[in-house]
Amino acid sequence: MKNLQKLFSTTLVVCLAITLFSCDKEDEQLSTEVGIVGKWQIESADIMIDGKSYEAYIEESISELKQQLGDNYSETMGDAIRASLDEFDPNSAFENTTIEFKSDKTVIVTDEDGSGTGTWVADGKQLTINFDDESQKYTVRSLTNSQASLAMDGGFDDIEIEDADLPMTTEMILNLKK
Repeated sequence: MKNLQKLFSTTLVVCLAITLFSCDKEDEQLSTEVGIVGKWQIESADIMIDGKSYEAYIEESISELKQQLGDNYSETMGDAIRASLDEFDPNSAFENTTIEFKSDKTVIVTDEDGSGTGTWVADGKQLTINFDDESQKYTVRSLTNSQASLAMDGGFDDIEIEDADLPMTTEMILNLKK
């Protein structure tokens, strides 16, 4: 009986130690107010349209165009649309860009053209960055000690083309790394 109790106690201590020390603090979700402070490198930027990647949305649009035009559709049309996609690369706009959120609520954004200073405010999962008269509002999708993902509404919810209303939801997602 004593051996069984000793085995149980040892097993309990080992399991407790594994549980306590196996938690990776890097993956722990943090509050925006605390976790955002520090210097971040923009790793990538993604454009999402109606919940799909920019590339997937374009391919879906080309497919719909093929259906609508039938025999009048030409592969050169699709190639032209894809070529315009190749010209638009959101990542190139943020290449070598850092964002430093300071504990005094100032923010410094630095890119190849220089740097700009503003302020930031966190309210739950909402993060607002203010530069002069311009405010950029982000939703914090995830935030750990070493990575963050911020989503900004693209602001193109209703685009009108020749009296055709094309409601769409757009957002830009910035993936950051410390």
